[in-house]
Amino acid sequence: MPKGSDSAYLNNLHAEFEYNPMYIKGLDRRHWETEFGIRHYAGKVIYSVEGFVDKNRDMQQDVLFDYMSRSEHTFLCDLAKSQDQSCSNLIPNVSTNQRGTSKSKSTVSDQFRQQLQSLIDVLQNTKLWYIRCIKPNSLKQANIYNESLVLDQLRYLGILDIIRIRREGFPIHLTFSEFISKYKCVIRNKTFSNSLNDILLVLKELKVPETEWQIGKTKIFLRSSAIEPLEDERKRIRCANSIIIQKNWRRYLNNKNYMHVKKSILIIQHAYRGWKLRIKFLRIRRSVIIIQSRLRGVFARE
Repeated sequence: MPKGSDSAYLNNLHAEFEYNPMYIKGLDRRHWETEFGIRHYAGKVIYSVEGFVDKNRDMQQDVLFDYMSRSEHTFLCDLAKSQDQSCSNLIPNVSTNQRGTSKSKSTVSDQFRQQLQSLIDVLQNTKLWYIRCIKPNSLKQANIYNESLVLDQLRYLGILDIIRIRREGFPIHLTFSEFISKYKCVIRNKTFSNSLNDILLVLKELKVPETEWQIGKTKIFLRSSAIEPLEDERKRIRCANSIIIQKNWRRYLNNKNYMHVKKSILIIQHAYRGWKLRIKFLRIRRSVIIIQSRLRGVFARE
């Protein structure tokens, strides 16, 4: 620049980055004079050098922004104001009123650098949380699963390397108290003091290989192969104890229901027997009264 050309730009790239492992001259020797490439994390990307310098010379049209600033449409006016702000950010010492000068004009590459710098500023001032999304198919349709596409995405995102690193290292970190409170149920002795001997006792009880765990000053480090038997044994014991608790609780509920039903039955029986005996008593009394009246009548006639 200012008298650069696409070929000169490409030659400078070849001379500067020829031995860089992330740089590619082109797909093959026939395209070395027209293409260059970069090995991104997602794969190889080839760029055509045609029009690079012209795009860098592409200035924003001042007349267009003048018309936009005089428009009655609010959105277009806001676009013109944002362009003025971008120019002032790129060249802080130059006033936005000097739009006609060459120094105040921003090219496409200037805007790209400004946007990239603003993005970097935002990333540096925020706490990042990434959500990795996987496309099951390139058509974005339901119930279609492309295994090779998903595998490529997992490889490009580095998930496979993360899994390999986690398997080779000690991904599970637990403090002594957390480990004891979580896995003390796997052995019979329940009197623990969160000491190193208690942790060794748990590991020895389950016969966990010494190569699968390490103990630090305040934490124990475990591999996935070591945590699996611990979790399986803990799950088995918790399931067995849960069944015992459920059994006793159900027995208590059924016994309580039985006692309630039994008490109700006794009350009903008591009331029924009383009613039945009273009916019997009334019948006997009525019969006695009839016999007495007849007998007294006989005595009176005599």
